[in-house]
Amino acid sequence: MIPVLVRASLRYLARHRWQSGLSILGIALGVAVVIAVDIANESARRAFDLSIERVAGRATHRIESASGGIADAVYADLRRRGGLGSTDATPVIEAPIRIGEATLTLIGLDLLAFSSLRGTGLSVEGTSLIRMLTQPDTLLLSAADAQRLGVVPGDTLPLRIGSREISAELVGILASDQTSGFEGLAIADIATAQEITERIGRLDRIDLVLTPEDASVLAEGLPPGLRLVASEQRSETLRQMTRAFHTNLTAMSLLAMLVGGFIIYNTMTFAVLQRRSLLGSLRTLGCTRAQLFALVLSEALLFALAGALLGLALGILTGWGLVQLVTRTINDIYFTLTVRELFVTPLSVVKGMAAGLLITLVAALGPAIEAARAQPRDVLRANSLERRGQRWVLWLGALGLTLMLIGWGAAQIPSRSLGLGFLAILILILGFSLCVPALLRAIALGLTHVVGPIGGIPAVLAARGVAASITRTGIAAAALTVAISSTLGVGVMIDSFRSSLIVWLDTTLQSDIYVSAPSETGNRADGVLPTGLAERLATLPSIAEISMGRSVRVETDTGSVLLLGLTSSSVSPSGFSFEGGEAADLWTRFEAGELILASEPYAYHHDVGVGDRVALFTDRGWQSFEIGGVFRDYGSDAGMLVMAGARYAALWGDDAVSSIGIMVRDNADRAEVFEQVRALTETLDAPVLVSLNEQIREQSLDIFDRTFAITHVLRLLAIGVAFIGVLSALMALELERRRDYAVMRATGMTRRELTLLILTQTSILGLSAGLLAIPLGLVMADLLIGVVNLRSFGWTMEMRIPPLTLIQGVVLAWSAALLAGLYPAYRSADTDPAQALRSE
Repeated sequence: MIPVLVRASLRYLARHRWQSGLSILGIALGVAVVIAVDIANESARRAFDLSIERVAGRATHRIESASGGIADAVYADLRRRGGLGSTDATPVIEAPIRIGEATLTLIGLDLLAFSSLRGTGLSVEGTSLIRMLTQPDTLLLSAADAQRLGVVPGDTLPLRIGSREISAELVGILASDQTSGFEGLAIADIATAQEITERIGRLDRIDLVLTPEDASVLAEGLPPGLRLVASEQRSETLRQMTRAFHTNLTAMSLLAMLVGGFIIYNTMTFAVLQRRSLLGSLRTLGCTRAQLFALVLSEALLFALAGALLGLALGILTGWGLVQLVTRTINDIYFTLTVRELFVTPLSVVKGMAAGLLITLVAALGPAIEAARAQPRDVLRANSLERRGQRWVLWLGALGLTLMLIGWGAAQIPSRSLGLGFLAILILILGFSLCVPALLRAIALGLTHVVGPIGGIPAVLAARGVAASITRTGIAAAALTVAISSTLGVGVMIDSFRSSLIVWLDTTLQSDIYVSAPSETGNRADGVLPTGLAERLATLPSIAEISMGRSVRVETDTGSVLLLGLTSSSVSPSGFSFEGGEAADLWTRFEAGELILASEPYAYHHDVGVGDRVALFTDRGWQSFEIGGVFRDYGSDAGMLVMAGARYAALWGDDAVSSIGIMVRDNADRAEVFEQVRALTETLDAPVLVSLNEQIREQSLDIFDRTFAITHVLRLLAIGVAFIGVLSALMALELERRRDYAVMRATGMTRRELTLLILTQTSILGLSAGLLAIPLGLVMADLLIGVVNLRSFGWTMEMRIPPLTLIQGVVLAWSAALLAGLYPAYRSADTDPAQALRSE
């Protein structure tokens, strides 16, 4: 019987190319989204790892300063008496720069120690080395970067660092056989790098190659303010910053794959329905249940393989667009990262294809079991499977309700596990999707009593047709409901987040004008303003008062954190919105340096609150501080701490200023004061940024919108997969009921009336899916806000439900269903009734 089954299967697939093609396309889109997101995530991770490897080489440890810089004299003293004399060590300056349109990392090194530390065997041509050691503003590039930039030795390179523009000469190019691992780096002598970055007399760190025993001895002998850190520890801290971001993208991509599973179920169910006579005949002739079961699963596996291969190609093409969005978000929020190529790893391919195969086989189990269990007399009956499906609708609804309760309960379990939060949402979505067929049938049967006076007999037939074909329409509606609910849920979450961000910005931006130093990395002002600028601004008659901030990264006992040293003005306290309680006499003790403030993300991730203590590494060694309040902050998901500016300057020996907030007098014109401040800063040698508070607000919202651009793309892809599912279901319905439609035409129904009937049917399906998506979307939004966002980033926000978003979801569902119904309606209306009835 096996050859007979194979021939019957191939003949069926060949005769129904549209149905097969739509199934393969649905799988392909789902697989493509999974692979594209994985490629984007992996490319970003690999680019980060390569940049770490290029910069650190084979260095095992680094010496860092609590104040962020190590004086040249300290390095020299460590070389003479501090235990570095016989150690592979080199001072390092590191900063992102732009050469033309390319972003590279400037690395300033002791070139004489360069090759031994990195262990590459790399050698610099003697003439080039001498020029780099003796001439200022000279650089070395890899052959790949020089080719990409179109430059040769002797060319002058336009450099941009922060907002400063300078030039440097390319004095040499590393030979192509020596540059493995050095692409993306602009190498300079340490003195040249200090001049370019304006860090004269200071180093960023000292890279070392140490054995564990040497590291232990060296760490104990370091002076106060310096500490020894393993290179891997630093890179792991940076990886942790983006881990939750990558996890959320993966979850969104799997949602599209889940929607694709509904398409497979619908397709395989219809394949069983359409061949009921053939399957009944085969069972009568001796075909076993196991053979029919294997037949249906084999066809599903064939679809899955074809769809997975097509999805692999689409995923690679889509991956490049997604990696640009991922990189832009990382640059906006976390740190500077440049991705030059896609990394398509075997694991990414295996994960995407395995997801497609697994979901396809799971989705096909139901139809395969149904085909195998049915008795021949039942299979030969025209509507036996549909009748059984009608009976199962209520049981599936009961199971779905149970799963929804389980999912909601799992979300309420006190936990910090992000995986458990996503699992709870997945169970809840699956549970609701099982309820959709029963709900759709109830809606359709209810409409039969309403639409008659409005649309006449065609409308009543359409509503009854939706209820009568629930095994197809119910699954299509479930796929569309899940896709639209994800759009609504994520949309409500984004709108809630944006509204909370606006409120936070309005609270935080208390000053009228802000002056800041250009930042080289991240989204915080962490540069250094010219000395004396604050005093000069304070003398302007239209300025009432100023506040000052110094933003730096410092080390805690749990890793690095952003610290703001704040010199307050009278309005500074009103710029903080505290969550929970506050310490007694908060601001008096804060100004005295007794208390620090912690942002909500920091408090959540490190499980601390008011009254707890945090250890910080300062120039005087480790110091412990009490948290006086936890404030709301959406500027960093890693969190930040705030300390009185005087206390910070005393402990870190750093009196620099990164930003200045200016309060304008009540009787002064803000625009005029803004021009006065800008005119004053333009006389300075160093670049300074001057912004009105509303400009900062707009820039922050622009970054927010760019951050969620990739989420919008993934939502649209999920809807695209659902659209294919609806089209597939309607095509199946048209093929199955073509004789019913032919009878209607033969008894007097016009083409226009038949077209209207089918489009009414699709409208009922689409509008029902849109309406059912609203409660599921709102529950998803609540869990995304209260569970996923909190566990991922430590942010809390108020849920806001914009009516327009809900209306857009319903309209989108109706539009998708209506568009999907146009072609089946045209085919049905254009079919010759005589030909369709010929076999009756």
